[in-house]
Amino acid sequence: MRVVVDREYPVSVEKLYDIMTSKAFFEQRFAWGGIDDYRFDAFEQTPEGMLIRIAQPVRIKTDKIPGFARRFVPEQGELVTEFLWRPASESGDKGYQARYRFQLGGVPMNVEGTMTLAEEGQDHAIQRTEVTLSSSVPLVGKKLVSLLSPKVDDALAGDYRQTLRYVENCV
Repeated sequence: MRVVVDREYPVSVEKLYDIMTSKAFFEQRFAWGGIDDYRFDAFEQTPEGMLIRIAQPVRIKTDKIPGFARRFVPEQGELVTEFLWRPASESGDKGYQARYRFQLGGVPMNVEGTMTLAEEGQDHAIQRTEVTLSSSVPLVGKKLVSLLSPKVDDALAGDYRQTLRYVENCV
């Protein structure tokens, strides 16, 4: 299953990139959510680009998951979110692109794709997130993906609200 979402921000693409590659941005977002049990597994410039990897334990409500899928979804797991940022183009165009993935430990589902930041006029940027959801479990994998895909949509919408809040209150 593929999900594509475009979001607009009232800042330049350079400013949006600076925000999205700032520890202060992530720390503030976690603080707003009352989350203090996360850790940065990576936050560094590498030869491939700016690598950001954040891990946090999460509880999963399994009461609304159908019985056939419950055995594939643990009640608790570690959510790992990773971005590998680099310039979007070698031609000098403004913009950035990240290889984006997140994995919830113990759930046989992958969410990976790209996040692109592009300039849309002065002091206006577009963030395009394209992710593919897949499962390694034969037969029930497609059902598992369809059950969890609304959660991915919700997570991307929540990510937008928190990023916009940061832009409006902390920039």
